[in-house]
Amino acid sequence: MPRLLSVLLWWSAICPNAFTQSDTALFVYRNLLRAYEKGTRQWDGRPGANYWQNRATYRMQVRLEPKKRRLSGQATIVYFNQSPDTLRLLRLKLAADRYRKGSLRDDDVNPDDVGEGVRIEALSLHGQVVAEKDRTRQRTFLDINMRQKPLLPGDSVLISVRWSYTLPSDKRATRECVCDPTTFFVPYWYPQVAVYDDVRGWASTPYSGQQEFYHDFSDYDVTITLPKGFMAWATGEWQNAADLLEPTYLERFQGAHRTDTVVRIFTEEELKRGGVFKKASRHVFRYRATQVPDFTFAASDHYNWDATSVIVDSTSGRRTFVSAAYNTASRDFYRVARIAANGIRLMSFWQPGYPFPYPCLTVFNGNDGMEYPMMVNDASVGNGDPTNLTVHEVAHTYFPFMMGINEQEYAWMDEGWASFFDLLLTDSLTGYKGNLRGYGFSAGNDSDVPPMVRSSFLRGRAYSIASYTRPQGAYMTLLDLLGYETFHHCMVEYMNRWKGKHPTPYDFFFTWNDAAGQNLNWFWKPWFFEWGYPDLGVHSVVGDANAERDLIVVERVGSLPIPIHLKITYTDKTSETVHLRADVWKNGDRLHSLPAAVGKGIARLELGDRLIPDTNRSNNSWKRN
Repeated sequence: MPRLLSVLLWWSAICPNAFTQSDTALFVYRNLLRAYEKGTRQWDGRPGANYWQNRATYRMQVRLEPKKRRLSGQATIVYFNQSPDTLRLLRLKLAADRYRKGSLRDDDVNPDDVGEGVRIEALSLHGQVVAEKDRTRQRTFLDINMRQKPLLPGDSVLISVRWSYTLPSDKRATRECVCDPTTFFVPYWYPQVAVYDDVRGWASTPYSGQQEFYHDFSDYDVTITLPKGFMAWATGEWQNAADLLEPTYLERFQGAHRTDTVVRIFTEEELKRGGVFKKASRHVFRYRATQVPDFTFAASDHYNWDATSVIVDSTSGRRTFVSAAYNTASRDFYRVARIAANGIRLMSFWQPGYPFPYPCLTVFNGNDGMEYPMMVNDASVGNGDPTNLTVHEVAHTYFPFMMGINEQEYAWMDEGWASFFDLLLTDSLTGYKGNLRGYGFSAGNDSDVPPMVRSSFLRGRAYSIASYTRPQGAYMTLLDLLGYETFHHCMVEYMNRWKGKHPTPYDFFFTWNDAAGQNLNWFWKPWFFEWGYPDLGVHSVVGDANAERDLIVVERVGSLPIPIHLKITYTDKTSETVHLRADVWKNGDRLHSLPAAVGKGIARLELGDRLIPDTNRSNNSWKRN
């Protein structure tokens, strides 16, 4: 039997829907096929019987010296090899090596911040010092040769490491912030074991400034030492508040966990007055977090702190503690705790309609718009409305964090969803009807790349379109196509299957096909795999004398399927709006005919809607001469 025919028969047997329509079958990367061959993933979108992923526990102590911008830490890490593979290499991520002399960077940095990067002061495995000859340091990674004592399947390795580095001084530093001499937002600060997965083995995309997350789920127990008068906010739940806060402020902190009202835990004035913390020469904060992909912290000696809580699960009554830490000058931040709590309520019960997974979240007034597990670094928007920025970053709790998305390679699997959520949630919270992120203007240009091209290969505008604007348009079209009930059912099924794991794009596509009970490959293929653009136009209006009505012909000029939303105004000044979902183009038709009302003449036609991307609106209208 010819090899090609045998492969086709094998594939059709294990994936019966794959060739239902040969012109819509999704191309699967050959290297990703191995996961299906090994049984770690299934063609219906579920994790396979042999699915695995590795994990770690981190016990860390970190000290921050504000005057020197110096961070020093030590960690005890236990890394569990739950794969079937023998690991002869261990890869640590040193993200702060982005500032190491000679490192590749996606954008400019202050030359004064370039130096030695992370200084590794001690490193051992199982108590044995790792020799220099067994260390390879490049591209923000530190690879450790373990060939003499490889890590066997089911075994673990004890890693001890001590390090230090200087935080960048530039207030515009990407995602991290020395916001002022005594205010810091500190991500990517510790040696972290890279992901080893069933798809590519060791993750190999370095941190050069643009790509964001791909981490394994781990447990963290972290102590943060700061000078007296400083507060620390961090991933996880604060363990020793009673040891540090004076009774008045402890009562406010604890009370905010039980109320829907925003509580001012302390103000800048109260911090400066000196009565917030118990007397001590320094403050040591302890935070714990379980089953999270990263740990971040922030510190200040003059920020205000507001907090409230919100019910996120009506069955259990579980609440999430929501807070905002901010500079007094950031007038928009006085609303942020309330906005974040309201957003989390809508996320839990409407979009995505899944209980918010974390026990707490803090929005910190930093220099960016960037998400971390239970922490957000948001710049002030001045006199603007912070709602959209706030809910966008908070929505990332689901994607990439709860879902373990490889954002380094498929940023659309989380940025696209956050962009989808921020539009709907902002509309609901503010009453303002927003628009898509402008995909209609950029679609089909040479910077519009199919999202299935790996994000690590993209830069600048191409990265932005593929990660944010195009997938936002696709998800909005998908919601319209399926309707809320089916859409929500697919979303919940996807989350139930893959939360706490590492889904690939195909796990997403195949799960939604399976949950929707229909083959959506005709939709996935043009939106995510192919070059193209969305464009509908009014082709013609044809009189039908026998039916005593006009026939409206709409043309699909572009290749991406979008809904027909058509307002028809008749010569008698009455009007009607017709809405047809994107599946009118499912069979590849270029033209679609709509009958007008019987006995009425058409005066004019207007095609399109604010939530439907369309590259050429000049062909969206028609007027009778």
